[in-house]
Amino acid sequence: MKGNEASSTQRTGSVSIRSVAERAGVSIATVSRVLNTPDKVSATTADRVRAAIQDLEYRPNLFAKGLLTKRSRVIGVSLPDIHGEFYSELMFKLDERACELGYHLLVSSNAHRVNSGPENGFALDLVDGLIVMITERSGVELDLDGINRIDHPVVVIGIDEPGLDVETIVVDNVAGARKAVEHLVQATTPDRCYFVGAHRGNIDSESRLGAFCDVLKAHGHEPRADQIARREFSFDWGWDWAQSMLDEGKLEDTAVFAANDEIAIGIANAARDRGVEIPEQLRIVGFDDSQLCSLVRPKLSSVRMPVKEIGFAAIEAIIRRIEEPESAPRHARLAASFIPRQSSASPEEH
Repeated sequence: MKGNEASSTQRTGSVSIRSVAERAGVSIATVSRVLNTPDKVSATTADRVRAAIQDLEYRPNLFAKGLLTKRSRVIGVSLPDIHGEFYSELMFKLDERACELGYHLLVSSNAHRVNSGPENGFALDLVDGLIVMITERSGVELDLDGINRIDHPVVVIGIDEPGLDVETIVVDNVAGARKAVEHLVQATTPDRCYFVGAHRGNIDSESRLGAFCDVLKAHGHEPRADQIARREFSFDWGWDWAQSMLDEGKLEDTAVFAANDEIAIGIANAARDRGVEIPEQLRIVGFDDSQLCSLVRPKLSSVRMPVKEIGFAAIEAIIRRIEEPESAPRHARLAASFIPRQSSASPEEH
């Protein structure tokens, strides 16, 4: 078989390390050293092997490689959900940074809960380390128990509990939320401000609610029970809440701080459908600063979550824990920033 024909055939099938060795005129062991410990091979030989790898489009088997290096170069990511713009953007940023640093991701939902059964997670022995995101207060003990039983480096996003001896990354929801609510009370009296959030026990929603209440109290108003509504992070919940408020004639001349952008947009759409002008009669601020904020009209004010920074920091932290296991765990706190747009403009601004 001619050289070009052989090359074409190998590219359409499974190219082995033996094929690379034969093309480069070296031993299989030399190819392995170029892949795993290139400093032990002369530059000329290494270049010849890399040229053969590129020509044959050889892809090393990660797990076979791991038998030599004791590393899979795979990072596990355990998220509470994998739907919605926030999680898709977070996964994109995690993957982007991991690829830049020579690692791959394996993503699952609640894989760190080792007692939940193999059907609910993935084989932890396939990964070098695990990134875990925690969002619910009610499951913290179970989450931490699972984390403490994992024999791998771990980085936790979303919570920094006392005594948690792992790397943690949290976002300061409170500072960004306070700025958003302060912005609203500058043109709307505190008794006409409302919070619409997720269910009780959601860590992010509760911290944003806490900031809402603190600002209202600082302005001399104790929040009433009817100023606080909880259910879920969804467009439908925002729509339903707004419809009930409209039916009772309570939504005009008010301001709403929503716990995420989907809730805020649901409220805005329901209000517009009933003839309520935004921001003239209803001022709205969301949270996350998703791409939706710039697509709706008027553009939605929101508190920006530093998704890129979360993703990059998590990947860098877990790789540090993998490569420097004896180093002390670090605890990062990232800032969320308020981004004002037309949806919450005061009368003087529109």
